[in-house]
Amino acid sequence: MRRKLIGVAVTLAMTVTATAGPAQAATPKEAHPAVAPSVDPVAVAQAIKAAYDAYKTFLGGGSSAVATAQIIAAIQAAERDIINHIDAVAAANARACARSAVLDFPDFDNLTPDNKQYFALNATSCITEIDSLLSTVTSKAAQDQLGFSINAVGPIALMARSKAGLHNDTLVPVLREANQKVSTSLTPRCVNLYDADSHLRRWFCTAYNGYRMDAATQADAQSLAMVDTSWEIAKNTLTQLASM
Repeated sequence: MRRKLIGVAVTLAMTVTATAGPAQAATPKEAHPAVAPSVDPVAVAQAIKAAYDAYKTFLGGGSSAVATAQIIAAIQAAERDIINHIDAVAAANARACARSAVLDFPDFDNLTPDNKQYFALNATSCITEIDSLLSTVTSKAAQDQLGFSINAVGPIALMARSKAGLHNDTLVPVLREANQKVSTSLTPRCVNLYDADSHLRRWFCTAYNGYRMDAATQADAQSLAMVDTSWEIAKNTLTQLASM
């Protein structure tokens, strides 16, 4: 019986490998031919991480002016890609408020005190709206785009609220909750298989969009399969938010 099971596992592994191809051979564009060439998920992920890091530096005693400039620079470095993801959000209100936050934040310091608070409250409302949508939409593709959008607005809202004299002790938990929804909902399906000698285990993971990759560890296979999605961003953001 064991020999038969191993034989089936090996056959399945060969079939999956032939379908997926070597992990190293795939690129983000090959993974999702439908994704516009101008969208660079790596650039978006780096920009969002840098923006959250800038806000954390401010929390640690850094200059608000420097942190603001760093957030603006990070977002602008991947602005076109971020906007492309925001434009893919079906809900018009969420799409509009996220776009406004990203495009208008560079002028934040030029606003009057009242308008700074208005901007900060609007950005907060945008986050709560996206968080609400994450609980109601059933499409994983829609949840994916919402994941990009909420984290593009997240560091902007945190910084804007701080500079407008508002507290963030209630906003941070909302961002955590939203990213946990994205992380849980988009987690890829994975299986692990053995060779005929019961050695050399490999993991095969399939993303919600059907993109499948394999690697020696489950973590690597998951990351490769989810390369064009907001899943990795959500995981990394949860780690950043944990210390806020």
